[in-house]
Amino acid sequence: MNFYITDKNYYSIGLILYFLFSLSLFFGLFFNEDASGTGTSNDFKNTWEYVVLLKDNYIIDSSEWTRLLPLHYIFLFFLYKIFENEFSVRLIFCFIAILIPFLFYKNLRIKFRDICRGKLLIISSILLILPFFRSSAIWPNPHVTALIFLFLSIYYFQKWEIKLSKKINFDLILNIFFLALTVYTRRYYVFFFLYFYIFYFKNLNIKELVVITLFIFFLSIPGFLLILYFPFYIESTGYNFKFYNTIIITSSIFLFYLVPFLSVDNLALKDNKSKLILFLSAIFLIILSFPFDYDPKLGGGYLMKLSNIYLGNNLFFFISALIGFYFLTKISLENSNKFFLIILIFLVFSNNYMFQKYVEPLWLVVFFLIFNLKFIKKFLEHNFRIFYALLYFLIYSISSIINSIYLISINYFW
Repeated sequence: MNFYITDKNYYSIGLILYFLFSLSLFFGLFFNEDASGTGTSNDFKNTWEYVVLLKDNYIIDSSEWTRLLPLHYIFLFFLYKIFENEFSVRLIFCFIAILIPFLFYKNLRIKFRDICRGKLLIISSILLILPFFRSSAIWPNPHVTALIFLFLSIYYFQKWEIKLSKKINFDLILNIFFLALTVYTRRYYVFFFLYFYIFYFKNLNIKELVVITLFIFFLSIPGFLLILYFPFYIESTGYNFKFYNTIIITSSIFLFYLVPFLSVDNLALKDNKSKLILFLSAIFLIILSFPFDYDPKLGGGYLMKLSNIYLGNNLFFFISALIGFYFLTKISLENSNKFFLIILIFLVFSNNYMFQKYVEPLWLVVFFLIFNLKFIKKFLEHNFRIFYALLYFLIYSISSIINSIYLISINYFW
């Protein structure tokens, strides 16, 4: 007899998980949880003085505290002005953060209209157990603020995209406006502008495209003025040209988030094309591994840390990068738009400091909302696989918290 979970039961499970995971976030707040080790909490403590100083002037030289754009910190100041103490700001920020899975859910409902809403609620609730999302919520970080604007931007883009007559309308204006706020919070999301612009170019006439381009330029003016008065905003990007490091690390992190959604069928090399892609990927990654010189003290992702701590080398990490690059290549070949976005991600994240928190939960957003991946649709249609993914991310979350409590990676690398 086959056991089948109904749509109603899935929704009930989703609501329970959302409540429990939200509750666990507030427990984390009271215990000062920081699954990033001490990175996110230190970022908050180091910038809190800057937040308080904004009472005198919203636009000041912040280089002593942070080189990130000021929108997030201005937002924190408004919370501080209302609630008047640091802990209250952190508490309110956690309440704001638990709304983000709801925004993710609203996007998923548009993208997967034929999938039961309970499964989509479970997927969106997973955000609340991702360790770097939790740390960024507990210690108010620009990553969370940027996600609010990003999900709103994608939501209005989807509403515009599904219309048969794609003209300039309020949905498109809001898509661009919220994306601008996203970039003013975290600069690296600028690649979404380039990605979305392809769709504007394909669906709008020349006159409309000119209007949208001018609107984007208008929204960019505050950024240009900030860079003019405070050049460190552009000088401090940490960008480098060590693409061999970027490709290997990004491929490994990509695989880490992809694993729970793959099936045995996805891993099988069924045809000569797949075998050729794997062979060429292996040659390419082997060549890149020779100049690879990234220091795991400076991030590199979960699998890089795991490989070094338990094997004492990068062998497992390089294997994960190979498999990740293989899937990235297969996905890219399916659609030129996907290839363009992946190239943009590689370019944007070619940085001196490559931390996994920068792309958490970005890859989940890309898998579910940006790419049209057949295996993601099959994953959602399956009756039980969603619980395997849930277990995978729970193990990831718990292991990250244990690591932060016992300082395993810090003691090993430092």
